[in-house]
Amino acid sequence: MSPEQILLQTFTIAIFVGVLIQVVTEKFKMPGIVFLILAGILIGPQCLGWIHPDALGSGLEVLISLGVALVLFEGGLCLDLDSLKTVNKSVSKMMTIGILVHIIGGAILAHYIVGLDWIIGVLYGSFISIAGITAINLILERVRVKKEVTTIMRSEGIFSDAIGAFISVGVLQFILASNSPSIVSLAYQFVEKLFVGVFVGFFMGWVLGKILKHKLVDHELINLTVLAWIFLCYYVSNLVEPNTGILAVAVAGFAVQREKIPQLMNLKYFKSQLSVLFIAVLFILIAADLNLEILSRVGLWGVLVSFLIMLVVRPTAVFLSNWGLLSFKDKVFISWIGPKGIVAASVASLFKIMLVKHGIEQGLILESLVFVTIIVTEIVPGLTARNMARACDCLIEMNSIIIVGANALGRTLAMAFLEIGKSVVIIDNNFDRCQIAKEEGIDVVHGNCLDPEVLRAANAERTTVLIATTSNAEVNFLVCKLAKELYRIPELYPAIDLPHKGVQHKLVDEIGGNLAYAKPVSIEDWKRAIDESDVRIVDIVLAGKGGMLADITIEGVDNDNWIPLILKSKDKYYFAHTDQSWVPGDILIYLLKTT
Repeated sequence: MSPEQILLQTFTIAIFVGVLIQVVTEKFKMPGIVFLILAGILIGPQCLGWIHPDALGSGLEVLISLGVALVLFEGGLCLDLDSLKTVNKSVSKMMTIGILVHIIGGAILAHYIVGLDWIIGVLYGSFISIAGITAINLILERVRVKKEVTTIMRSEGIFSDAIGAFISVGVLQFILASNSPSIVSLAYQFVEKLFVGVFVGFFMGWVLGKILKHKLVDHELINLTVLAWIFLCYYVSNLVEPNTGILAVAVAGFAVQREKIPQLMNLKYFKSQLSVLFIAVLFILIAADLNLEILSRVGLWGVLVSFLIMLVVRPTAVFLSNWGLLSFKDKVFISWIGPKGIVAASVASLFKIMLVKHGIEQGLILESLVFVTIIVTEIVPGLTARNMARACDCLIEMNSIIIVGANALGRTLAMAFLEIGKSVVIIDNNFDRCQIAKEEGIDVVHGNCLDPEVLRAANAERTTVLIATTSNAEVNFLVCKLAKELYRIPELYPAIDLPHKGVQHKLVDEIGGNLAYAKPVSIEDWKRAIDESDVRIVDIVLAGKGGMLADITIEGVDNDNWIPLILKSKDKYYFAHTDQSWVPGDILIYLLKTT
């Protein structure tokens, strides 16, 4: 077989197998990275021989670098900056004290258990300080936890990827230097690289954000433009100062997000899809390049080191970093979820090549140890995350509510649910209304409610109730229909103003929904009344024989001047709708016009 055919076969099979594994593991909610590593080993040259990473030559290093750049840009783009402001002390200490503890602890374990030289052990410690942002995201997609904890974990994943890789570069330079540089010299180089990475990344991200915000690129070319810009940012930063590109692209993601561009949701989705592809292919190729003899030699000792990292080193890092911050249970959960991912694997693979070229054979052991750590820290937390989150009181169960429409009525309803302890997300395409909702403490997703990815961003996959309360009845019906078809949300409640003029009860019944507020409601009238402060929330204990909520009348109040919001029955809360029944003793929370 010619070199060209080998190269084509390697790429084709790596892409096909990688994507297939991602599809299957996503379907069954399993840790995909572990299966990618195992598949890479199986189809690699030392087993089935279907793929040959060495056929790529130095191209493998380039591919790894660009893949990592894409992953880190996506991480910066998707981080919740508003939530980050509330946990910045915790994150900043995790990036200083936490990383230092990981490096020291990792070095001690690698030296005394596996037998690595001290300096190679320090390099291992710098690798395990790199959290796996992709692996963290996969776990948090399956197990929804408190927003504060989620933000800390995602922030740690993004920042530690860049900073940990940075430190690793410094340690490698020290190892490979013919004349060992002084600590002062290394510190100066680190600060210099940090400055260049942040400056180039912020500038490139700011420019890209302005280009997108002012719509200087045709809609069809936006995604390709951003992709090209990411690679350009990575290249330019490395050109100015070697090994600064990984930090630059992460900062660029933050900078683009700060510009609040209108296409942000579609951009996140596109980058997410590309990251999945790159991660799948890279893990397959890197794993196929592992030395199985060395891997088997590391074996159980590597597993022991990995468990000690999980049970001793990481908890120490988390508790010291969050001294006086967070609750005990929050710290326990964050300590337990510390998977390593594509950045650690990529850097370890690249550094192995450099170490072996310089005659340092322990580079092979180092790479194998890192991969054993990745496998252990992926499998154990991945399989136990939900139970651990529940035990630590971090878990948000699948009972969240989506409200479509951040108008005054939608926000009032959201606040009523929040006051009784429900998890609520509001969707709206109006930026100003979203900002008002955020200021009131409501979680918001800005975007078109008829976009499946906007619903997904609002956690539609873990939602049991969707209430559409915009002033457009057709939109309310369509978003409920979409939610039913794509995400199988069981409880759907569209608000309708005049059924005889547009959406009718029959259509609502066809999608298995019920009329919101138990009757037709003029959203515009209620928006106006709330904006003018002509309303108040009232709760009453219902008395009588019981019946349907739609048949209730309030004595002395015109039917158009009140709307039911929530019914409390037997210590459970229900949104008010046409098919909701009540019994004596139930409590009805309703909105009343005062004038």
